[in-house]
Amino acid sequence: MAREQGRMLLAEYFLTDSQAVIMIAGPQDSEPELVTVPHTLAQVRALVAELTGTLESAPRRSEALERASELLADPLLADLVEPVANRLAPGDRVWLVPHDALHRVPLHAVGSGLAGHSVAYAPSASVLQHCRNNRGNARRRALVVADPPGGPALTVGPAQAELLTGLFKTDTLTGKEAVSGALVRRAASADILHVSAHGVFDATAPMRSGVMLADGLFTAERFLRLKLSGTLVVLAACRTGVAAVRPGDELLGLVRSVLHAGAPAVLVSLWTVDELATTILFGHFYERLASGEHAIDALRSAQDRLRMTSADDVLAYLASVAPLVSGAAAARLLVAEARIRLMAADFAGAAAACDTALKTITEPSARRNALTIRQRALLHRSQAPPNLGRPVYAHPYYWAAFVLIGDWH
Repeated sequence: MAREQGRMLLAEYFLTDSQAVIMIAGPQDSEPELVTVPHTLAQVRALVAELTGTLESAPRRSEALERASELLADPLLADLVEPVANRLAPGDRVWLVPHDALHRVPLHAVGSGLAGHSVAYAPSASVLQHCRNNRGNARRRALVVADPPGGPALTVGPAQAELLTGLFKTDTLTGKEAVSGALVRRAASADILHVSAHGVFDATAPMRSGVMLADGLFTAERFLRLKLSGTLVVLAACRTGVAAVRPGDELLGLVRSVLHAGAPAVLVSLWTVDELATTILFGHFYERLASGEHAIDALRSAQDRLRMTSADDVLAYLASVAPLVSGAAAARLLVAEARIRLMAADFAGAAAACDTALKTITEPSARRNALTIRQRALLHRSQAPPNLGRPVYAHPYYWAAFVLIGDWH
């Protein structure tokens, strides 16, 4: 059921060379409250550059998660979130309109200021009105585009293709069927468009950013020509929310194209995401959406649940997915199991899963991952029992990457 609705506040940021200005307005306010914060555009850009680089390197550097936590708790970011948090009452939701470098920051994950509140984002207040005007009817029909060939192979691709099955009337394009022509023909009749593929961001030509389908890259330029009026678009891929910022805070990339094509809202990622955590997150999201929750609340519910997901929960999920995969994908699934066991200090179990995977795995990157996890597991001689009840996705890297941009409904 839909969550009881409080107020919907709007907070818009503007960064200058001398300070940051935040305009905060509630539905009954005749004019916004103006708050100034003594942090400059240069200071924000420097911190955000380190934060985004750290989050992007998290899969490769074990110390990156700790550093990302420190940066998200930095007083500079806390000072930018606190004035908004102070205006919120229990049950309130908030639209955040970032500016400049803040478009790359998961402001909902800065400290605990916005914890307990559903958060959506918007490129600008004018775009927000455009999104609200495109709000669709009840969501019943979904088009799922999942697991196309091209790029690194997905581990739980078949599971991603089944995310909406049984919850909505679902049309699915998977594998070699996930081609651009079929997407163009079927997208207009969908209330939800879910694309689960590899994302590509082109900083030099942002409108050539896109998602990799079976017949090549489906770019922002091509999304712009789709008819998406009323369609909630979910781009469950890496860096789909990254855009090039042009003068006037104009954003070029996938988000701009999808919203201008008529979608009232789009769910996108701010950095390179963990595939398994993403699949579990969207499983929760669609369950809540199908139960009647608004998109803004369904995302918050899914993120809260992912934060509490234990190693045991993930291992049970992997066991449920195992019958859907075979061959190389089955070996990659074992490597995913080994990584989770390593996070839960089940070193013997992690090494055993890697040993089994290495008997059949041939893909160079997957084999390297298995050997690395096995080596780390064998280096630990702890006699303490594994902690399979440990929440393995509690860090914002796993749960905070996806943001809802546009209408909250």
